[in-house]
Amino acid sequence: MLLYLNMSAKVTLGNVFLENIVAFEVNENILEMSNTAKVTIPKEFGKMAGKTVLEQFKVGDKMSIEAAYNGDYTREFTGYVREIGSDLPLVIECDDETYLLRKQPYTKSYKSATLKQVLTDIIPSSIAFECPDVHLGKFQIDNASAFVVLQTLIKNYGLYSRLQDGHLRVGLAFDFGEKTAVNHDYYLNDNERGNVKNNNLKYKRSEDYNIRFKAIATNPNGKKTTVTVGSKIKDASERTLNFAGPMTEAQLRERALAVMSKAVFDGYTGDITGFGWPVIHAGDSLKLNDALESDRAGTYLVEKVDITYNDSDGYSRKCSLSYKI
Repeated sequence: MLLYLNMSAKVTLGNVFLENIVAFEVNENILEMSNTAKVTIPKEFGKMAGKTVLEQFKVGDKMSIEAAYNGDYTREFTGYVREIGSDLPLVIECDDETYLLRKQPYTKSYKSATLKQVLTDIIPSSIAFECPDVHLGKFQIDNASAFVVLQTLIKNYGLYSRLQDGHLRVGLAFDFGEKTAVNHDYYLNDNERGNVKNNNLKYKRSEDYNIRFKAIATNPNGKKTTVTVGSKIKDASERTLNFAGPMTEAQLRERALAVMSKAVFDGYTGDITGFGWPVIHAGDSLKLNDALESDRAGTYLVEKVDITYNDSDGYSRKCSLSYKI
């Protein structure tokens, strides 16, 4: 348990280094292109070396947040200053490394593009990237930044993107969690190893789901192939899955059934909140171990993480679960 450890946080803003930060929030989501952070600077940092804090850094400066138990710091966020508040305590709004992808607009036209070709043309050389062998077909970029293009890929082609530590990873949505090398454990109902503050979990059986999937593949010629799998009940919840073609109906159906097998499962749904440790980020995998019901153990893709740090609530990570891995 981590109930009685001393916590601390520090932030670097441009050339300014500040310790004893009052509070911060970090929001990560693999369904969104950008992670964000908010830092609260205490009143005593109103002036440093005869200058106000506001005179020592500016919008666009690089920044980072670190937090610790008992002085053992871990990096929680790296990004850039987006907005600086005017009141005290001072609140700094920040974007992650995707800030660099928002600046330069591109106009390009492809008769038959691959994902790798598009990313090579729009991602700055300072950022390494990896991506699957996906054929996008006809593809148009009209005065759009790399950030906007990646958002389009998420929306129209079922791709996730994550930029961290100068490395961009783009992958097919339901393959994303299978390839994560970062795995963690939470222990429920365990007095010795318990590391969970609270949870909003529900255990569901596959037969409890009333859902169907509409799968759409965009083929190189611009035409779309569509299939629907799952529940045929009229009021069933319907989700849309987008894939890059070319695909036959049979291939698309196979892909849609593979997605459904991961989204409809015996296991937990919802969110679970732990301490600052273990250091879980969106896109990692999380194994839930239940000491009372060991047969319910399972590993899940973490879709969203909300990290909070303040005097009243402590240092926490709220992890929202996606599909079962």
